[in-house]
Amino acid sequence: MPQIFIMNGPEKGRCISFEEDTVVLGRAPENDIQMKDKSVSRRHLRIERRGGQYFIMDLGSKNGTFIDGARIEPETEYEVTEGIPIALGRTFMSIGKSCENEMLSVLDSVDLSKVLDEEGSLAKDRPLTAKKNMELIHKVSHALMQSVDVKDVFEKVLTYIMELLQRVDRGVVIFVDRQTKEISEVISILKSTKEYPKPFSRTIVDRVLREGNPISIVDTGSEGKENLSESILSMEIRSVMCVPLKSGSEVIGAIYVDSLKRPHGFRKEDLDLLVALSNPAALAIQKSLINPKEKESV
Repeated sequence: MPQIFIMNGPEKGRCISFEEDTVVLGRAPENDIQMKDKSVSRRHLRIERRGGQYFIMDLGSKNGTFIDGARIEPETEYEVTEGIPIALGRTFMSIGKSCENEMLSVLDSVDLSKVLDEEGSLAKDRPLTAKKNMELIHKVSHALMQSVDVKDVFEKVLTYIMELLQRVDRGVVIFVDRQTKEISEVISILKSTKEYPKPFSRTIVDRVLREGNPISIVDTGSEGKENLSESILSMEIRSVMCVPLKSGSEVIGAIYVDSLKRPHGFRKEDLDLLVALSNPAALAIQKSLINPKEKESV
């Protein structure tokens, strides 16, 4: 008998068996399978089994359905394999068999409630942004699971972030040597080919690495010059956001973005999104530090 495995959210751990060849999932009680997650639409997804294969169709849901980090087109049928993660709003599930433990650890580390409210919108006047936030989370989670090359992973993560935050000019991931506590590597993505004297505000990054708390300045122009560092003033940074990457209580790096000469490169609530992404990002760094022999034994 086919089964659906719920991996996170209010029904985490639920295993649903079904006999019918076609079932509809949604929040409304009249569906074949009712979901309790309020970010799931009243009538969200159809699953059809044909000849041992599974096909899904999004039924025009508000927050969409995602496969492999990409949002699928509504009213279009897609074949899915057993065990592949499928996201309905904030709920991740799989059909036929449960997902790999690696996927579960990523989901456990992401608090989607910080990016979406109960109705699935980040802000009532920004419904499109809420959907883009969800798409970003799915893309990043997928990238983190698919590659062991940490440089490749974080180049993708920065690209996704900058695609969402259009006014951001630079995205940087900073790694800290766990022995010396010094910056050991920097990965950066720039929107222009212009050379900058420094890749980021060292004052901001050092403070985040030292204190372990996120920092954001939406508009440096509204701050008194006495409150701004020399690097912010000399590079004409107008908005900046930086969050720590943590392994437990230890800070092992940071994600940094800024907008040059233009204020409001992001909104205040975007900081919650970056904080949510920092948890699985830190897991990816930890994973990259495990040597091949240790990986075989994990």
